Amino acid sequence: MQPDLDDEVRADSAPAAAGGCEAELAALALEMEEAEKKEDEDNDGAAYDDDAQNGVGVAPGSASKKRGIVKGIGKGIKSLWRSASFKSGGDDNPAKQRILTELAKCRHPQAHKDGGLINDDLEGIKRSRSVVAEVVKMIGKKLLTGQNLMSVTFPVRCCQPRTILECAAYQFVFAPHYLTKAAASKDPAERLKQVVCCFVACMHTTSQFVKPFNPTLGETLQTEFAGGTNLFMEQTSHHPPVTSWLLVGPGSSWRYYGWSTYEASFGYNKLYVKQSGLRLCEFEDGTIIDVGFSMDRYNNVYTGELVQEMVGCYVFRDNKANIQCTVELNAVKGTPSDVVAGTIERVSPDGTPQGSPICTVEGSWLAYLDFDAVRYWDYLSDTRVEPTMIPNPLPSDSRFRSDRNALAAGNVDQAQTEKTLIEERQRRERRLRAAALKAKESGGTWVAADVK
Repeated sequence: MQPDLDDEVRADSAPAAAGGCEAELAALALEMEEAEKKEDEDNDGAAYDDDAQNGVGVAPGSASKKRGIVKGIGKGIKSLWRSASFKSGGDDNPAKQRILTELAKCRHPQAHKDGGLINDDLEGIKRSRSVVAEVVKMIGKKLLTGQNLMSVTFPVRCCQPRTILECAAYQFVFAPHYLTKAAASKDPAERLKQVVCCFVACMHTTSQFVKPFNPTLGETLQTEFAGGTNLFMEQTSHHPPVTSWLLVGPGSSWRYYGWSTYEASFGYNKLYVKQSGLRLCEFEDGTIIDVGFSMDRYNNVYTGELVQEMVGCYVFRDNKANIQCTVELNAVKGTPSDVVAGTIERVSPDGTPQGSPICTVEGSWLAYLDFDAVRYWDYLSDTRVEPTMIPNPLPSDSRFRSDRNALAAGNVDQAQTEKTLIEERQRRERRLRAAALKAKESGGTWVAADVK
């Protein structure tokens, strides 16, 4: 069931922080860290017992470290962590040495030494943190321990003058190159490699902490890419937020389409952003590759250097050829957390691996990607194609939003006023739809003017 818009937690009336938010957030982060430590101490024995029952050799006292990694992520990621944790990270591990050598050649300049992408928008981070401090005062500390932020309406002053649709357009910047190469390949494994490259390469392109505007129901965006690729996006649900898209390659040789929704929640000095939905790459010969989702984790949200990491694993499945690529994130112990590793393998219709792997996958979402030691992508390669907003878009286009445009012009107060008007209009429109549906189901009548 979708939450009623009238049940949203309103934080957009929070007054601007009068300074000192950094110290307050630091104190909150410390308090939450102490709570996490206590929880881990209370649960160390239980975690050990759980691991013992599953045949996993974990020493007592290690549950604290493990729990910090897997908290809020799920059993699948817990299993992944277990399998990755026992891989050798010693200096004699050839994979480790090879990866570290390659990372030094082409890693993203803002990559953190321990892994992840450093966010250097210091002014935006400061502004957002001030709002978090005020919202915590209004809503309570449960906001810091898992409440879905999609139920919280934040003020304009912590927003950037773009919508989620505009930001999402940059998720497709490697598609014109790699999906076009995939369409030209007749070999299923080679095609799958190109698709995997497309999505691993784009993982760093939408890193941001300052919140974009949530699109309104029916809001659209159209862009084009050099070479004949066109993108169409629409917000098909407001709560929960669902974005649908269709990306069409040159001559319709390929299509990438689907929908996604997301949840965002605070953890212990962390922010988790979890996407879900459906993502499909379709080619002219009928091949459809199902693309999975990973999870974003932002570390040091309340205080310290803000770093984005990706957690979980990526699964790409070609059901026609019965092959699958699984890419584990944070995969090699002793290397930065952005390192990935995996395999392409044959699978049965139910997903069970069949025979030996077709090839290995190795690299980093901030540096490069190799298949059987052959380089397919690196950060320094010229394979990115920027989107161009089309002229004369539909009236529903994001660029016509009054709140977005007021904020872009530097008028924060006017932007807040416009944002409030847009949200109130959406609430009324939802109540109108609910009234019409109720009348239809009951066989009765309704009058729009009676719906407040």
